Amino acid sequence: MVEGDDMATIKDIARELNLGVSTVSMALNDNSRISQQTKQMVLDKARELGYVKNGIAVDLQKKCTNIILFVVTDASRSFFSKTLHAIQERVASYGYDLLIATTQSSSRTAKRFISEHRADGVIIYTNQIEDEFIQAYAREDFPMYIMGHHVEGDYIFSDDIQRYASDYSAAVEYLIAKGHKRIAFVKGSMKTLGTPRRLSGYKNTLLKFGIPYREELVFDAGSNTFAGGYDATMNIIDQIENIDAIYYSNDDIALGGMRALQHRNIQVPDDISIIGSNNLPESSLVSPALTTVDLQVEKGAYFAVDCLMHALNKEYDEIQKAKDHRKNDIEHVVERETVKEK
Repeated sequence: MVEGDDMATIKDIARELNLGVSTVSMALNDNSRISQQTKQMVLDKARELGYVKNGIAVDLQKKCTNIILFVVTDASRSFFSKTLHAIQERVASYGYDLLIATTQSSSRTAKRFISEHRADGVIIYTNQIEDEFIQAYAREDFPMYIMGHHVEGDYIFSDDIQRYASDYSAAVEYLIAKGHKRIAFVKGSMKTLGTPRRLSGYKNTLLKFGIPYREELVFDAGSNTFAGGYDATMNIIDQIENIDAIYYSNDDIALGGMRALQHRNIQVPDDISIIGSNNLPESSLVSPALTTVDLQVEKGAYFAVDCLMHALNKEYDEIQKAKDHRKNDIEHVVERETVKEK
């Protein structure tokens, strides 16, 4: 740490590492011209020295902004907008404002907001912020909550129940209970947090019930979109015979799949059963109404905010109590009209 009351500066970091000031500045701003090794070295030294960039919204003496930063992949997608609404509601109930940064095109702005401490705490719901970056900036007076995956480190908190989805799929177990065994899976973008977990859950649940995992039954929508689901389902129809059911990694993809099946005069659920995930509002409005999996989005969002507030108040025992209680909140199937018992 730099001695005295003065904050560490870029010059301090540069002097410690024998680097140019401009190099350190570019590394802290995630400039693509700087190697990952150098960036990590600079981040480590910045953390060691207690360096904080000058944020226009931060009172460095009070270290209080009354703002929570929410970093999300794409706030325009239905699923994320549902999460965003719940987080905004919960944050406001604590008397805080919400600052939003998306990482769809680039994570640079989000990283800058974090490195500048533009908020009192951070909720991260994207896999586009590296674990090492999170670990470099989390501290007692700047805690972070990670949604959707687990990051180790002091003052970094996460919903461990998310890891459960990699071992289990409520959708697949439901289909098996209805007598389905040849179940195809349509995955969305692997860049999102949910798709890899659901693929793993699909595979592990099949094996749990003694049904072999067959890679040829996994189809790639390429994106989390209606069009992606339509194209992937057309591929299933053209390439695979005797499919009992299709499990789609989200409802947007499933709705596209329903349209493809309709265009080929394949009746849902008489000819094939389908199930989605996320329980989007649109899933109940189509005909037949889409059976889907409710991921408890609102509860997860409330839990994230509550844990972050406990961390800001140093109520760490309360965080563990909340985690213990949340273990009972797992995904569940919303039964509608697109799954038929064989």
